[in-house]
Amino acid sequence: MNEITITGNIVYTPQLRSAGTQRYTRFRLAHNHSYRDAETGAWRDNGTTFIEVTCWRNLAENVCASLGRGSPVIVTGRLRSWERDIEGAEGKTEHRTYFEIEASNVGPDLLRGSTRAVDRRTEQVSRQEDAAIAEALGVPSGSPFEPAPGALVPADPATDVPTPDEQVPAA
Repeated sequence: MNEITITGNIVYTPQLRSAGTQRYTRFRLAHNHSYRDAETGAWRDNGTTFIEVTCWRNLAENVCASLGRGSPVIVTGRLRSWERDIEGAEGKTEHRTYFEIEASNVGPDLLRGSTRAVDRRTEQVSRQEDAAIAEALGVPSGSPFEPAPGALVPADPATDVPTPDEQVPAA
């Protein structure tokens, strides 16, 4: 499998499309080749590579709902490339190489900003997953991540602040 992970910025806003019954989106990713010159310490720009990215089904819907033009992203997927001769300026033939990634994952690049994920599961799916986790962990009922009613929960000194009536008087 020819898999790649690359970072860059989305060049234009992804639009949801359909091919038959399948939903998809395509967007162009701009990856800048910058490096720090060891001798001078200055950053050098070594050009930009543009790569087409195709997303299918739910990934396509989530990309269109979450990301837009200029968004810094990380893309993982299968790399495809092809070459083509095109007629350039003054009738000269130019040899070009094109790249495309069929994305399996797309997400915001958290090195350059923060975001908050939204869980888009339905309530029924959430209940089924909580029940499966509870069964696997042997918890009789409720969420395995919440204490049973009436159970003692140890205090976390980093996050638990005593209420005024719980505070110890100063000596």
